[in-house]
Amino acid sequence: MIWRACLMVLALSTNASAQEYLNTQTELSDNDFYRLVSCAAPPKGECAKPIVKWSKPKLTIGITRMDPVYLGGKKKRAEAALARAIQAINSAGSAIRLERSDDDPDIPILFIDMPARSQIENSGYAALDGTPISAAGVRVFTKDGVILKSVILFTLGLQMRAYESAMLEEIIQGLGLLTDIGGKYYETRSIFSQSSNSRTKLGEQDIMALGRHYPAR
Repeated sequence: MIWRACLMVLALSTNASAQEYLNTQTELSDNDFYRLVSCAAPPKGECAKPIVKWSKPKLTIGITRMDPVYLGGKKKRAEAALARAIQAINSAGSAIRLERSDDDPDIPILFIDMPARSQIENSGYAALDGTPISAAGVRVFTKDGVILKSVILFTLGLQMRAYESAMLEEIIQGLGLLTDIGGKYYETRSIFSQSSNSRTKLGEQDIMALGRHYPAR
């Protein structure tokens, strides 16, 4: 995807420098795929990001802000995209379970009246204001490898037809799988594709990676 996933390391009170995506032109092994999306490791290489996870298997997620410009068709499309994403993740076989709640959820989703490729303003999260965003993105707050909150933001730059794919990807990244995959091979095979938003369902290796990150007991 074209959107940025950002790791906010609270122990350091700064943004961690992070690789947004890595390129591959061929199929990766399951192990290389998981290491790429979970810690930005190139095939057979070392991690460029810390591995971060939620410490609890049940998480709440909800739309906590929907600016008036989204009301109508965009709001309906967003609500439907969230419902489908929750269903897809809950049925993937990992230990993670998502529950819809718009009351201070673990993963709040904000639809903000602002253009793409601008700086976030008045988000309600001081650590996010003043930071750049493209069309949509997720900011993951962590401490000592544990995710404390993930904030998903959508801007007016994201076309409504991309809501379903973007919603699923941003939620997956908000679970700690933060790195996208560049290259044509995964454009039709993975939700992590950096250059395509054609997928609206988890690919086989996407499901594998989620299961490795949160093994079912």
